[in-house]
Amino acid sequence: MRALTPLVMRFGAMEDMVLLIPALKALQQRYGRPCELVTSGSWSRPLMERVPACGPVHLLTSRRAPYLVNRSQWRLVDTLRQRPTGPVYLFESDEKSLSLLGRGGVKPEWICSLRDLAPLPGEHVATHALRFAHQTPTALIGRPEFSVTRTVAPDARPVLREADRSDCAAWLAHRHITGAQLVLFQIGHRKAAGRRDNVDSWPEKNWGEVIAGVRQLLPSSCVLICGTPAERRLAENIMDEVPGRRDGILIATNDLPLPRLLALQERAHSQIGLHTGPAYSAAAMGCPEVVMSTRAPRTGPDCEPLPTTAPMRVIYPDLGQPGAGLDAITPSTLITAWHEVVTGFWQQR
Repeated sequence: MRALTPLVMRFGAMEDMVLLIPALKALQQRYGRPCELVTSGSWSRPLMERVPACGPVHLLTSRRAPYLVNRSQWRLVDTLRQRPTGPVYLFESDEKSLSLLGRGGVKPEWICSLRDLAPLPGEHVATHALRFAHQTPTALIGRPEFSVTRTVAPDARPVLREADRSDCAAWLAHRHITGAQLVLFQIGHRKAAGRRDNVDSWPEKNWGEVIAGVRQLLPSSCVLICGTPAERRLAENIMDEVPGRRDGILIATNDLPLPRLLALQERAHSQIGLHTGPAYSAAAMGCPEVVMSTRAPRTGPDCEPLPTTAPMRVIYPDLGQPGAGLDAITPSTLITAWHEVVTGFWQQR
């Protein structure tokens, strides 16, 4: 069978790209070669380099900028003109993506567009993407060698390199963290940065109470307050709100490039945090976790993280209160949920 290289276009946040991984794996199974990916965000490359189903990654600095002033779009169009003909899966609904494909000489009969496949009621976005990966471009209809093969649905787990694990171990040793059970706290949310009135933020005092509760229930733990360098001040404010002793609590916001974060999540005891990218990577890496979210699903868990080998629980504010923010969730609720999740999981190990 002649293999084809599928081209995938998806411009999304970290959580979107993690949920895309099962579809990339399905497309590789179907066509016999890793996918080429067109996306944005410098963090996308280190994530997708750890997905064997993903091959070359083409980054756009902006897909919304006018074509005439954006060099990354020029480079993409040149690449499209030179690559062999093959199936294209467009996980976007905007006309700009189609325009770039057209400029690159991609004919419509080779393109499948997600906007032509409506989601089912309550369907998870990853399941929707997998169904989309089973669509066939018009140019390949009737070609049995590219028909859909019903294999086991792939999961969203990236594949770490040994260098990733070695780097993580060396960093932990440098921070004098050896033998402790790691509990990760993901305290930041890009939509809530610097906005205390945002529904996706949670009071520092609440975070401090939960950290103290975790340390009380799991005295052998080491708490790592994770995030980005921009969230350093928030992490320091949370540390100031932790009642009692603060040994065994470290701020790691300046030390977590994506490969190291994935390696930490692979080996961590558990994670507690907000509904943002690292919640999705933790679920993919098999880290038991509890997630707070204001994005309550209307008909089902349509965009929750996808657990692989460990449980996950999402906590929402009272759905009977329209517009309720995370501050409607109490620290005791979060501590109880975390304790139930991790106790059930680790007792079975």
